[in-house]
Order: sequence, then C-alpha cells, then structure tokens
Amino acid sequence: MFWLKTRIIGGKGSLEKLRKETSGYERVLIMASNSMRRYGFLDEAENYVREAGAEVLSITGLPAEPSVDVIEDFLPRVREFEPDLLVALGGGSVIDTTKALKVFYDAPELNFEEIAFIDRFSKPKSVPKLKTKLIAVPSTSGAGSEVSGASVLKKGGIKYNVVTPEIAPDVAILDPRLPMAMPREVARNSGLDVLVHGIEAYTTKAANDFSDAMAIKAIKTVFDYLEKSLEGDEKAREKMHYAATMAGIAFLNARLGLCHAMSHKAAWIGSHGLLNAIFIPHVMEFNARRSEYARKRYDEIARELGLNDWRALIEAVKGLNERTGVPKLSEIVDEETFMGRLDEMAEKAYRDGLLSFNPVEAKPKEIKELYLKVYKS
Repeated sequence: MFWLKTRIIGGKGSLEKLRKETSGYERVLIMASNSMRRYGFLDEAENYVREAGAEVLSITGLPAEPSVDVIEDFLPRVREFEPDLLVALGGGSVIDTTKALKVFYDAPELNFEEIAFIDRFSKPKSVPKLKTKLIAVPSTSGAGSEVSGASVLKKGGIKYNVVTPEIAPDVAILDPRLPMAMPREVARNSGLDVLVHGIEAYTTKAANDFSDAMAIKAIKTVFDYLEKSLEGDEKAREKMHYAATMAGIAFLNARLGLCHAMSHKAAWIGSHGLLNAIFIPHVMEFNARRSEYARKRYDEIARELGLNDWRALIEAVKGLNERTGVPKLSEIVDEETFMGRLDEMAEKAYRDGLLSFNPVEAKPKEIKELYLKVYKS
C-alpha cells in the first residue's frame, strides 16, 4: 500500500503560492518559528495571505521540541481566533505543533492519552474526521513532517506519536530559500535525520517498491549533497530540502524502526536528528547480524551508493558522521545521568510502536546493551 495525501509545490520563491492557496478563506492562523520572523519570511507569508483577502493571526515563539503542555498553552488563542485554515511555517517541531493543535481545535473532546501511541501494546482511540485545512511550509530539511500523518510530542521528556491521516498536511510548499537560513549544526542534524529516515524506511517490514524509490533517492542525495550544503552551497541546500520530503514520503508508507524507537526514548539527551545519527550505525550492525532480510536490504543500499556490502555501508555512514562533526554520546550526556535512565529507556524503546516494523524484534535486554555499546564507543 502507498498513499500520499499532500499536494506538493516546490521551487525557489514558491512561498508566493500561499496567495493562491489561502484564497477563499476568512481567518488564517500562521504558526511560525522565531527564525521565520527574523529572516522576513513570516512578513512575506502574512502579506500573501492578506492579498488573498483573509484576516491573519501569527503565533511565534514555539519551543524547539513540542510538548503536550505547549499545545495546551496555545489552544485558547487558537480557539479565540477561530481560524478556518492553519499554516505551519518553520521546522518539523512547528509543523508537529500545528498538527496537534489541529486535532484538539477540531476535536476538543479528545485528550492526548486517548489518541497517542503510548506503546505498541495498547491501541489508541481513532481520531475523527477533522475539518480545518493545513498548509505546511518547512524551513528545515529533515523531519518530513510536511507530508507525514504523524505528530511527535514530548510528555515527561519522552516522545510519543499521534498518528492519523487526518493530520497529514493538505499542501506542502517547499521553497528552498527558507532552509538557506539554517545554522550549520541544524542543517547537519536535520540532514542526517533524512539519511536515517531513508535507511530505516528501506529496511522495515512494511517497505514496498514505491517507498523504496523515495528512500533510495533520499539516501543518495544525502551522500551527494549534505556536506556541500553545510558549506552553504545553494543548490545542495535545495537538493537536501527535497530529499527530506522524499524520505518523509518513504517513512509515511514504510514506517521506521529501532533507531527511531531508541532516539524517541532518549529525547531528553539532545536533538532528534543528532541522536539518530549517533545510534544508526550500531542499529544497522545489530539488525544485520540477526536478520538475513536486513543484510540483503543494506546490501541493496550499498550497491546503489557504489559500495560492496552492508559492512561498507555502515562504514560510510560512520565516515559521514565523522566528517560532519557528530559527537559521541558520552560527549553530550554524563555517565551517571545516562546510567540512571538506562533501564527506563530500554523498556520504553521496546514498547515503542516503531519496533514492530524493525526487521529484528529486539528485547529490552538487547536494547539496553545497544544503548550501552553506543555510550562506550
């Protein structure tokens, strides 16, 4: 099965398409990151909406990592304005926040615990049909949230998913001018997130020919363009921006695996893309040594990159991490703090819904050993 709800508009200057896309609406709410105001893109977006004849309200100052508490803080302002169209202008966190606001704005009777995938052994309540349209305009190139039907929210330092086609954006506008403003570290972390999305989507139990095509293209783009994009190369930044969406389409359909389960439960340590980059070589080796299917799929990726086999692919991923300055896990969290939360992380990663799609069914003890191996490497 393959599906894509989102209509995609791309190209330099495509933010201008907001004028047409917001035509016919009365009240448009823009949720935006502070950087979008700082670089003038929020003003530009507001002008297009006003030219389309709609009243516009913008909310900025969203935190880097969306949480349930943040959603509850913003909801009263959203309800007071009563928008008939939502626009998310910013990184994956801004888009995820806007998706969650859409759920609780359109269906105020729901609560987070009812609809979130707390773990894979419980079944969340279905989200009803939602009426408010959503346009996503990503400013970073990593999360793929502009096409996905998931919103990742923190509760108590742990990340959980709300997953429903109802929150997949109706339109995504990919204007490569926006990610040019990304600081190098953000561009690196988000770019490596694209790589992990591609690798995991290609190797899940739910992968298919259509998701494979998107995953492979995204992976090849990262190896071809990420490092150039970190030097500020405009063409490379544009290529990475589109690769992020392709990887998003891949995991929208094929889902993700153990690496994401581990990084979600270690969200208290650091940024999502950075944690994924740190964990992925170890997860790949774990999967490859236990699953013929995983080895075969990693071999296929390796051949697409002109490499010999899965071992060479893992070394290539490690090399990319090293060249882009990815730190060791022990350099970003102290041992006492890490060890104090190790058992909890391993148990919660085991219960994460994404583990069901991983080529290997990892037990809590194995996940704990994997966390330790990463920390000591």
